[in-house]
Amino acid sequence: MQLSLSIGLRDDASFDNFYPGENSVAVQHLQHLHDAEKADGSVYLWGAVASGKTHLLQALCHQATEKTLSSAYLPLSQWQELDVQMLEGLENYDLICVDDVDAVAGQVNWEQALFHLYNQLRDKEGQVVVAASTSLQDSPLQLPDLKSRLGWGVVFHLKELSEPEKISALQNRARRRGFEMPDNVAQYLIRHFSRDMNSLLDMLNALDKASLIAQRKLTIPFVKQWLEGEEK
Repeated sequence: MQLSLSIGLRDDASFDNFYPGENSVAVQHLQHLHDAEKADGSVYLWGAVASGKTHLLQALCHQATEKTLSSAYLPLSQWQELDVQMLEGLENYDLICVDDVDAVAGQVNWEQALFHLYNQLRDKEGQVVVAASTSLQDSPLQLPDLKSRLGWGVVFHLKELSEPEKISALQNRARRRGFEMPDNVAQYLIRHFSRDMNSLLDMLNALDKASLIAQRKLTIPFVKQWLEGEEK
């Protein structure tokens, strides 16, 4: 069971298609989060934009569904479009994934509601995974008790992929889609388009469709031609 929000889970968010890089320990911990008979507290993930936090949270929710566990994904970057009362009753879920928790920093009602939800989940042995862009030490959250609770569990710093790792991640995703991405094409995209993995993966998906329509292999000339067409 998943909580329905204005932005749902991405169908392609899974552990199988996530390239961990130096984050293998964190990924393995999350993959086996549901294996324990009892919850082992919370998990706090922090890292830069596009370090994979959202992908991992959504992969966890998909995994929970496969295991017939109830889950809710809360994208707090959209807190202004949401109602804090939606947190009521979530303590009965098996898993709560809170994304961009630092987005509600200074919003007293949200911080207090999250604090109470954390305590209720802990009492009921539910699991909560929280993602943020900063460490707890540097967190802009104003409620000391909330920051303290978030540090009770396991804390992981997700590190951004290096350029060689991004190339491997793009090539792995391409293979899963049924085509090959040459090294020089991956390098061209990273050096001339974007180093942001989310943008790169979106670009890969778009190029895959474009190459199928054009019946052409993925080469640098084709990528250049396609990009020029998109800019017009």
